[in-house]
Amino acid sequence: MSLDFDVFTVDPKPIPSSVPGFEEAVGPATWPPSTSTLIWDEDGALLVDCLITEREGRALATWVRSHDCEPGYVYITHPHADHFFGLPEVLAAFPDAEPVALAESIPAMEGQISPAYMRIWNGFFPGQLTGEPVVPAPLTGDTIPVGDSAATLIPVGTTDTEHSSVLYEPSLSLVVSGDVVYNQTHMWLRGSTPDSRASWMRALDAVAALEPRTIIAGHRHPDAADDDARRQIGECRQYIADFEAAMEHSSSPAELIDRMMSAYPDLANPYTLWAAAYDLLGSEN
Repeated sequence: MSLDFDVFTVDPKPIPSSVPGFEEAVGPATWPPSTSTLIWDEDGALLVDCLITEREGRALATWVRSHDCEPGYVYITHPHADHFFGLPEVLAAFPDAEPVALAESIPAMEGQISPAYMRIWNGFFPGQLTGEPVVPAPLTGDTIPVGDSAATLIPVGTTDTEHSSVLYEPSLSLVVSGDVVYNQTHMWLRGSTPDSRASWMRALDAVAALEPRTIIAGHRHPDAADDDARRQIGECRQYIADFEAAMEHSSSPAELIDRMMSAYPDLANPYTLWAAAYDLLGSEN
């Protein structure tokens, strides 16, 4: 049996809004739709990222079990809690699985489970998170076996966070991108700078150089047209460029939001855009 892959998707989740006027103008604030990817054959399996809430972790584990395989590894693409807080539930179902991540990302993941950060995350998802988060072990080398094949881990630097990476499985022409590529979902640009946005562009170039057919984005619109790699990379490049231009011509969060929503009326999770606008231009309003 050759390698195959499947994607588990969760819809946007309600969170408290910290952005003035958002709920009145748009509706409830939400966390963006998220994915986890399973790659497997008859000899082994690999799970990439594992969501954030305990409920999602349990549902993910049940879904993996439905594929009649047991992951030997769980790879976490980058140090954001919404990609690894579901680990305890997955490991409870698959205790022999090894959670791993790039060594340079581990300190930032340890930061995510600090008391200060746990207060923040529990503020977003009260009563929904594990009380015993698990930090992956540092990966030795840059490949992970999956059945008779191997996936390659590629560090790409800063995107919406430092220490981002993608997983590339050449026989499937597949990239699992974490937060490097978004699929028809507003990109997380809160806290970004010209340098970090330029770094994100370079990361997109690194993914494009792999020439994959398919990209599974960590945040994907539930009704996304497809997982076509070329389309997603092009759209992400354009979004960052349009955000830069909108920033240059906007003097308030409302102007930036209006410019971007006019260009992107149908992307998932507009709260992400509002959060960025008020973070970057709120002091000038």
